[in-house]
Amino acid sequence: MASVLPYTLALVLLGISMCQSQSISYTVMEEVLPPVFLGNVAKDSNISSTIDPSILANIKYSFLTVGSDSDNSNLFQIDEGTGDLITKSKLDRETLCPFLKLCVLPLRIGANSGTFFRTINVNISILDRNDNSPLFSTNSTSLSIPEDANINSTFPLSTASDKDMGENNSLKTYVLEPNSSIFGLLLSRKIDDSLEVNLVLNQKLDREKFRSHRVYLVAKDGGLPQRSSTMTINIAVQDINDNKPRFSYSQYNVTIQEDITVGTTIMKVSASDDDEGQNGAVEYMFSSNPNGESQKLFSINNNTGEVKVIQQLTFTSGEPHRIVVSAVDHGFPPLSSQAFINIHVVDVNNHAPEININPLSGGKVSESSNRGTVIAYVAVVDRDTGRNGQVTCSINHPKFQLHNLSNTEYKVVVSDELDREENIEYIVKVYCEDDGIPKQNKSKSFIVQVLDMNDNEPKFDRDLYNATITENKAPGQMITKVTASDSDQENNAEVHYFIEPNFQTKFEVDASTGIIRAKVKFDREVESSIMFKVFAADNGTPVPLTATATVKLNIEDDNDEFPTFNQSSYEFRVMENRDADFVVGTVLATDKDIGSNAAIVYTLPFSYQNTPFSINPSTGEIKTNRRLDREEKSTYTLSVMATDRGVSPKNTSCIVTVKVLDENDEYPIIRFPRRGNESVKVPHTTMPNTIVTQIEAYDKDEGENGTLRYTIVKRDDDNLFYIDSKTGQIYISRKIESFDIKEFSLFIDVSDQGAMPLKTAVELRLFVEYHAIPTVAEQKIGQNVLIAITIACVTIVLSLAILVTIFLIKRVDNNKRKRLPHVESNDQHEFQLPDSVQYSSKKSCLTQENSHKTYLTDNNNLTSHEGKKVSFSSDDQQDSGIFMIGRDVGPNGLVSTNQHIYANQHHSPYSSQPEDTPPPRPRREKKVSDLHQEELNRMASITFHQKLMNNYNKPLVYHPDEAVSVPEETRC
Repeated sequence: MASVLPYTLALVLLGISMCQSQSISYTVMEEVLPPVFLGNVAKDSNISSTIDPSILANIKYSFLTVGSDSDNSNLFQIDEGTGDLITKSKLDRETLCPFLKLCVLPLRIGANSGTFFRTINVNISILDRNDNSPLFSTNSTSLSIPEDANINSTFPLSTASDKDMGENNSLKTYVLEPNSSIFGLLLSRKIDDSLEVNLVLNQKLDREKFRSHRVYLVAKDGGLPQRSSTMTINIAVQDINDNKPRFSYSQYNVTIQEDITVGTTIMKVSASDDDEGQNGAVEYMFSSNPNGESQKLFSINNNTGEVKVIQQLTFTSGEPHRIVVSAVDHGFPPLSSQAFINIHVVDVNNHAPEININPLSGGKVSESSNRGTVIAYVAVVDRDTGRNGQVTCSINHPKFQLHNLSNTEYKVVVSDELDREENIEYIVKVYCEDDGIPKQNKSKSFIVQVLDMNDNEPKFDRDLYNATITENKAPGQMITKVTASDSDQENNAEVHYFIEPNFQTKFEVDASTGIIRAKVKFDREVESSIMFKVFAADNGTPVPLTATATVKLNIEDDNDEFPTFNQSSYEFRVMENRDADFVVGTVLATDKDIGSNAAIVYTLPFSYQNTPFSINPSTGEIKTNRRLDREEKSTYTLSVMATDRGVSPKNTSCIVTVKVLDENDEYPIIRFPRRGNESVKVPHTTMPNTIVTQIEAYDKDEGENGTLRYTIVKRDDDNLFYIDSKTGQIYISRKIESFDIKEFSLFIDVSDQGAMPLKTAVELRLFVEYHAIPTVAEQKIGQNVLIAITIACVTIVLSLAILVTIFLIKRVDNNKRKRLPHVESNDQHEFQLPDSVQYSSKKSCLTQENSHKTYLTDNNNLTSHEGKKVSFSSDDQQDSGIFMIGRDVGPNGLVSTNQHIYANQHHSPYSSQPEDTPPPRPRREKKVSDLHQEELNRMASITFHQKLMNNYNKPLVYHPDEAVSVPEETRC
């Protein structure tokens, strides 16, 4: 689309006075989509540089109507304030200016500001665009050419017309297609500047060879891009029409009155043709070449050539109506000729003045308007000429006057003060009369509305508006509607509303209806009420008046907050064994909502219903519903739920830990000793401070209530044992003596350390029993196999020696008994071992004197000593006896004895003791003579060796506290 290049053709300054008008011109290309900016009439007419700026700021521009024929304002639009002129619709030059080479549309624009008024003439030239193709009146035509036609004979063809009127856009030329050697074209220019087209015969025709021919006539314009149309020419070979019609005159002139009746025949044209028949029959028509508006006013009879008026004529000064008429015969092909018809229209006083009133500002005027304020523009048109067209206008009104701008233009101004309270509107009549004979006159009225001054401010129907909205509502919710009224009129009474700036981010008000809506979501927990101001302002000038009202918005609560516990978790402590309904503790939750949305109900979830607790739904107080036993369960973990009472309840949970505190309600429980398992055997070799057993007990309580203390409350052990009060371990307190080899009972209390201790008693039986001392070889067999073998050898040799010795002693003894008849025979002898015992033998490895001896120490280790003599004593009241090696070594290196063993247990004073329990200390025996003593010693020795023989197959066991000398000779 070609760009529009508006430009100013001329700025003609016609005068300085108010009655002068200015003319400006713009150019625009046709068919351009609106809006097309044409120009600024304020700037281009030089008004902006010639008047006071205060007046310029208030100038309003509008179209003025001068006459119906020249009213083109519906095609354009002017900005009332700035004077910018633009197109309002797409302009079609061929529709607006048919058949005209120049298309100029006149506009009349008024510039008004109070007492200032000026008219501006604007001429808008519409440039032609090549948007129409040349068109033939018919798509095809037929010609008949005699076969004897001469070469260079011509045959007229129908021409095309082009609505475009530009220099290059109109019809330019014709061409014949396809190129033919038989036919050609002859183009000639007519008096109306159109082209006459003739087909030229270049060769003789031979009808017997070609009965017909077909060529195409192409009409082309000069536009870019070039447009064209085609007409088909069908040529039949036959005779030719060779004479044109001839008009009687080349020009016809006729003069008529402008008020001639429509349908009147004003003239007749005639033409003659020398041909005969159809070739000489003539038909009349207006030329197809455009003749402007004339063809709309007149018509011609095709057969008679009569010209009639077909539309009411209007006198127009200037050239007459000029029409080209053609006379065409009916020959084949037809021939034609042309002539001019000039129709002169004479003016008559048959038109009354035409009054065009253009009220300014819509015919409204403020009651405060000054005298001289222009309220209307009046343009008068009289189609008559001379005195018939001279018009005088007037207004007969006390408040308004009519001032001349030119011979045909006036302005209506205020001539007196206006009072809207006196009259809201005035009817103003303009009367105009021409100077013709007879005079023609006309009057026209318009209404002037008096506008009110803005002297009243808007008033709200109340000062305070109370509104309510629920929080969390989506933006756009209506809050309230405010209403204000203004007793003024028009703009002064038009009220619009707005919110104070500080709250415009939260609220919006419809400027015309006063409906206030929320722009944001509200949170009642942040703010429960908001007060803001709303303003009502009128549209009055020069300064709008305003009023103020207050809106108080109360934000209702929505259940949007979850209950919140004051602690993330709770830990309560309660003493066990308390009665049911004992208060454990209280949980507390709060809700930022209000009302029922903030009312909290406390519950225990269903999964905790079997716990020994209940909760007050209102207070959150947690109580026990039965006695608690810490020993059954010491810690409870609960989930407490706080739920509000809102329509859509919200809940929150917290964890409550209840720790059951211990009460000293459990007696110590003894696992050992128990009935049937209350005895402990203690070897007599156990060393002091050795643990012999432990009281095993526990208490289900905790802390001090479960901490146990052990105490011996009754005993018969002569303090042989002691107990660790914290661990319950029983220790040997001293060295075990021979008299300690027996059963003891300890009565022990096991008590806790609670404020009111609970205790459990138990009896512990301790058996101190004699344990034979194991040999060194047995103790250290894993350490030295050689020692074990040595001991075995010693045992075998010793056994053989004993057997031999016993046999020899018996023989000697029998001999002595025969020599000692005075010795009283008694079945029972009691022998007392002297404090020292010595093994002596000169030949035996066990009885060599002064030989190296080996003893077992208290630690069962072998100790070497020199051999000592062993003496024996016997009690003549006992039939037999055994010896016990003493525990202590005397100063002479011998082992001293401190116990007695009786062979006959039935006479033992401790016969009730266990077999392996040593008897108590023996009573002291009476003395005998030396001879008798020697015999007794011998008998004791024999008895001793008999005892050894009875136990030869048993391992040698030594009491750990005893020492037995072993002669060196017995070592293998």
